[in-house]
Amino acid sequence: MRVRELISQARSVVRKVQVSMRFNGQSSVEVHPHGNLEELKTVTSISLFLRVDPDKDPIEDRFILYLGERNGRKDYMGLAIKNDNLVFVYNLGSEDVEIPLTSKPVSQWPAVFNHIKIERLGRHGKVFLTIPSQGSTDEQKFIQKGEAPGSLFDVDPKNIVFFVGGAPEGVKLPPPLSLAPFVGCIELSSLNNGIISLYNFKETYNMDVASSVPCSRYKLAFSESRIASYLFDGRGYALISNMERRAPFAVVTRFDIAVRTVSKNGAIFLMVNRDKFFLLEIKNGFLNLIYDFGFTNGPKHFQDDSPKRQINDAKYHEVTVIYHHSRKVILVVDKNLVKTFENPKTTLPFSDIYIGGAPFSILKARPELSSVVGLKGCVKGFQFQKKDFNLLEEPGTIDISSGCPEESFMSRAAYFTGKSYLGSTAKISPFDSFEAGLNFRTQQTSGLLFYHSEGSSEFSISLENGAVVLNNRGSKVKSHKKQYSDGRTHFLMASVNNQRYSLMVDDKDKQEKKRPSSATVPSLDSTVKTFYYGGSQSSSFKNFTGCISNVYINRQDQDIEAEDFQKYTERVDVSLQDCPMQHPPAGLLSKQRDYTSRTKQSLSQKVTRDKPSFPLDVQELKSDDQVQTESQIGACYLSSTPRSTRQAFHFCGVANSRQHYTDLTDSFSESFNFSLSMKTQSAFGLILYVSDVQENNFVALFLAQGKLVFTFNIADKTVQIKTEERFNDGAWHNIFLMRHGSRGKVIINGRSWLEDGAQGNNVQWRVSDSLFVGGVPPGRGQKNIQQNSAYSFAGCLKNIQLDGHKLSHVAEAFGVSPCFEGPSEAGTYFSKEGGYVVLDESFELGLRFEVVMEVRPRVPSGVLLHVRAGKGYFIIYIHQGEVVVLVNNGRHEFFTKVSPRQSVCDGSWHRITVIRDANVVQLNMDSASSHVVGPVNPSSTDTRKPVFIGGAPDLFLPGSIATMKPYVGCIKNLIINKSQASFNKAVLVSGAVSVGTCPSA
Repeated sequence: MRVRELISQARSVVRKVQVSMRFNGQSSVEVHPHGNLEELKTVTSISLFLRVDPDKDPIEDRFILYLGERNGRKDYMGLAIKNDNLVFVYNLGSEDVEIPLTSKPVSQWPAVFNHIKIERLGRHGKVFLTIPSQGSTDEQKFIQKGEAPGSLFDVDPKNIVFFVGGAPEGVKLPPPLSLAPFVGCIELSSLNNGIISLYNFKETYNMDVASSVPCSRYKLAFSESRIASYLFDGRGYALISNMERRAPFAVVTRFDIAVRTVSKNGAIFLMVNRDKFFLLEIKNGFLNLIYDFGFTNGPKHFQDDSPKRQINDAKYHEVTVIYHHSRKVILVVDKNLVKTFENPKTTLPFSDIYIGGAPFSILKARPELSSVVGLKGCVKGFQFQKKDFNLLEEPGTIDISSGCPEESFMSRAAYFTGKSYLGSTAKISPFDSFEAGLNFRTQQTSGLLFYHSEGSSEFSISLENGAVVLNNRGSKVKSHKKQYSDGRTHFLMASVNNQRYSLMVDDKDKQEKKRPSSATVPSLDSTVKTFYYGGSQSSSFKNFTGCISNVYINRQDQDIEAEDFQKYTERVDVSLQDCPMQHPPAGLLSKQRDYTSRTKQSLSQKVTRDKPSFPLDVQELKSDDQVQTESQIGACYLSSTPRSTRQAFHFCGVANSRQHYTDLTDSFSESFNFSLSMKTQSAFGLILYVSDVQENNFVALFLAQGKLVFTFNIADKTVQIKTEERFNDGAWHNIFLMRHGSRGKVIINGRSWLEDGAQGNNVQWRVSDSLFVGGVPPGRGQKNIQQNSAYSFAGCLKNIQLDGHKLSHVAEAFGVSPCFEGPSEAGTYFSKEGGYVVLDESFELGLRFEVVMEVRPRVPSGVLLHVRAGKGYFIIYIHQGEVVVLVNNGRHEFFTKVSPRQSVCDGSWHRITVIRDANVVQLNMDSASSHVVGPVNPSSTDTRKPVFIGGAPDLFLPGSIATMKPYVGCIKNLIINKSQASFNKAVLVSGAVSVGTCPSA
């Protein structure tokens, strides 16, 4: 078994041990507060089970837990027993807030485990208590609410501590929590919906874990939520071994499972025996069944696509698979027959079954299983041959837990593309009495965050030129700062009452405005109203591009709580599955440039000086200028220059892909002739754009619903010439544009002739010398072009000419490649002209990770992946047909490589897998593998740094790398830490890169 799997399993077991600890009034435990500590700033939720015995231990004021910084000075959260009440205490930077649960004194609690949850969303806090009945599964529920000044839990992740039961000597707790240690039993359950256990401790104090007997759990308590269902987080699986011995196969062999999820993809169950397999999974929200029992005609496959059988709708679905008379496979969903397969008579050839996922070593064994991902969701009532199995008690089960909290199915984050929005209804009164809070993250300077309208009256929260603006019927409150489009997460809180309008961003930038005297007197309006996030069909605002998360609004008919986007009735082009991080590439490059220029020379010297003490030496890898030429070592099977249309460019249509020309003459502002040929099947997209800096003067050519639109302005008037015919038929079309003064003309294919103009012959009209073809930089074009058409063009352009001269000097190109001819296939193609993709920073390649990719190279050498981490780096590249992984941990450099039996350049697809666990690196390519154990750098830390695919700027690459050449060829199915990387959501697509399609010949 791989080292990484062993470590992962050990950590998983510890993290998810759901057993209590007994505290004696002198003991305490410091727990690892794992999870997304950054998310704790906006929302913090801690769930636990607590048992006291009032008859044996009289109830006194006692400490229960503390989450905050070690010195106890800044923001914190805590839980205690005070004056016979359970008390939730928190401070968001200004004053202590105590929320006592007075409705159920602690002395009246039964001596069983009671469920407690403390929750903070922005400034709003709640404490929940659930007491089970001792004779049934009935429960009593209690709740108390409170509010605090401020809105963010601002703690330093490096200094955060989580103490349970008490605090060790020398730690100063805040005064409200400076109490005697706890007496009784505590079992941790979750931190922000992530499973957490007391046994995943950093330290224990006066606690003998081995000899201290945990409190026994009352067997009926919380049985519905804790025993009957199992939570899968995408990383683990259950394994039932020796099925036939425990429930023998029969004439009818049956598997029953109930699944609940909101994820698009995930394994349900899998059986494997050498080259035979049976896989039932969720793919794109529907069931996907594929199996092979050694059939001569290959695997049987069924992909369901019936809307009424969508699986990822947050509801439980009962799935049954029956193997009948060793011939038929029958698939039943929610007691309805879906599909029956007839097979040659074969005894079911399996003894083990994996549920919810499988080890990597199993999945990589067959190409049909290579894209399988772990289930994120719940499984209830797994049965084999009608016999129930407790998955937690199976010895092979890894990284799952009991219980199925509703929070697991909430979607609290949404990713908006600039064309999308979310809509819902509620009893709200935004104009008169309102409060809303949300996180947002974007690189776009303008975009709509929240919107509501009644007739001509509008209420909105938006970004305008980087500032946050609250608009209530034309009365605006604007943030002081204007840098909120920096790609970082920001939290805003907006409120309206009968005295003022308030806006606060990140707990610091607070602006207020007195309510206008002309505004109507607030009245309680209980009607249901429609509101939107990210955009609206009825608003004039630009739609938002980026992430919105942890949203709340004060509905009149319910308490403040996080909005669940799954429940929203209008969802247009919104992703609720992921929320990619984005950072401006310009800032990224400038930061790295400083570091590289200072250290590049010393880094190469350090490699020579600090030679590793293991057999493989980096110096044995000769650089490209020391080795044979490609012709000497054998040409690749596929040409590095696939057949393409001469002088034609393919624009991949990803955000901001474009060519940038800077050779416009002064005469362009007076008149110009522009011609090109176009081939596309896209209905929308920007073809040509020129403007001044303010975008007051402009000229543009774009597609709208397949029709060509040529437009420009004359003073405050806009000329728009639009064809009646559509030209997105995939054929080449010749386009000629002319503007002379206030007149414009369009000629298509030498036949269609359109002309229009406006009054204003003597109007001064000037533009800059920048001409954009195929798209524009972020934030440009939206002012003058309709929303859908302002995005990048997808298709081919050729013979681009201005005033009869070819445009040949491209200053910059992003996502533009040759226009290839012939057959194509899915993937991302890196052309010989050079280019790379920068992934969003949601993909962390720190000290421990796993990278999987499929490659089809057209050159024997090239950089596949590069990431810089602190003073070190991690690089995967191909060198003379070998695959190499080069690592520098900030102090030492080491590497490993594989030399495949069959050339990596043979025209076939090859699967590369790299697993890093600190100083251990394992490399697999197809069936070949190698590994290296490098020196340890104790100061190495995990960091989120940009991941470059297909190459990197030379100044980023170390002098010790054997090749700096960009990769040429196709890449597909890039998976990092079991998450699919989408090049369509990349931070940057630079150079000759075609996202989504590759030439296959």
